[in-house]
Formats: sequence, structure tokens, C-alpha cells
Amino acid sequence: MKAIILAAGMGKRLQDVSGGLPKSIIKVGEKSIIHNQIESCKKAGIDKFVFVVGYKGKQLQEHILEVCTTEEAVFVENPVYDTTNTLYSLYLCREHFDEDFIYFNGDVMFQSKLLDLIVKPSSHSQLLLETKSCAEEEVKMVVDENNRVVEIGKELPVSRCAGEFIGIAKFNQDILPEFQKALEQSIAMNQENNYFEFAVDILAKNVFLEAVPTQGIPCLEIDFPEDLQMAREMFKKE
Repeated sequence: MKAIILAAGMGKRLQDVSGGLPKSIIKVGEKSIIHNQIESCKKAGIDKFVFVVGYKGKQLQEHILEVCTTEEAVFVENPVYDTTNTLYSLYLCREHFDEDFIYFNGDVMFQSKLLDLIVKPSSHSQLLLETKSCAEEEVKMVVDENNRVVEIGKELPVSRCAGEFIGIAKFNQDILPEFQKALEQSIAMNQENNYFEFAVDILAKNVFLEAVPTQGIPCLEIDFPEDLQMAREMFKKE
């Protein structure tokens, strides 16, 4: 199993506190966000990585290689990171869809035990779900009585949703050809500047994606300065 980590973006909303660094280099606790992610993956038994870089990509690559060997890390460049989004970054990784992989963005802080919920073998691909009443802007999931993801996206009515997709998922090798098709279909629909969940919503119509509750294990996406402050409180021992 490998991890695909999308870290191409500029993090414009954090520029005032990042000093112009890629936001995955910002420190939370003793280590940067992305170093924390890599450490969590290795604790969960994952030691192969695909990183999508873009903004200040060389600097980010050098930072990653402080804790990853060149044998462990593959780098994919998104040359149009400033006009595209996570859907296009993941689309660029499709040649690496050759085994089960864990997916997340380079701005998510979490404890390694969160990955333990989904790294073990399962007959279904799995998306981590924080069961709660969601805000309008959050990526939400509609789930059926069998925990199958029926719909995923930001625009779904809050009343129909089981909770928030926290942006961490495991995709099994058997569904990767369908996932690749969903990404290619999304690009054909001119969705380069959309979130990768657009393609996952297409995928969910054709394969069983299982929603797995986070069981209260801390996880936080860092988009704004107040998120960073919260993460530093939440993960100050990391």
C-alpha cells in the first residue's frame, strides 16, 4: 500500500502566517504538517509515497526528502497548480494507480491511529466520515443503511447527510480502473478546478465505497489561520 498526498497548492489563505512557504511545511508541534503526515503513515505501515507538488515544488521536495528516502518517494508535478485543484492533481497520479492507496491532502493533521481504521484489508474501498451535523461549506456524505456512500459533495442538503468526509480515504486496487475512468470523465467535463470529490461522487454510482466513522480521533484540515491555531492546540504533543 502507498500514500498519495496532494500538496501542490499555494495556501493563499495562510500566506500571512506561512511567510510564503507551501502550507504543508508550516509547523504544527515539533514538525511540519507534511512531516507529521509521513510519520503517521510509517507508523501505520505505509512506506511508499506519491507526492504531487506545484507551488515552490523544489523547496517542498527537499523538505520531504529530509524524512523520506528517494526510494520511498515519487514526485509528480502539477505545473498548473494555480489554476487547477485537487481533482486535476489526482488525475496526474493515475499512472501510479497500481496498488491499494491511502489518499489525503497535504494540509490535513491527524493522529496515526486514524489510519489504523482503514489500512487493514477490507473488501471495500473506504472513506473516513466524521458523524456530525455539517456546515454548508463542508464536504458531506449521504450514506445508506449499509454504510455505502451514495453521494458526496459540498452542495448536498445538510439534512440528508450523515456527516463530513474528512478528506482521508483508502482506495482498493480492484476499483482503480473505475476511479481512473471517473477522473478522466471529470477532466472531459472541464472540472480541472474542482475538488477530487467530484470524481468520487461519479465513482460511488458504480462501486461500493464504505463510510467508516472516525470514532472521535482528532483530524483537522488547515485552511485558515484560526485552523492553524486550533491544530497547534489539538496536536501540541505531536
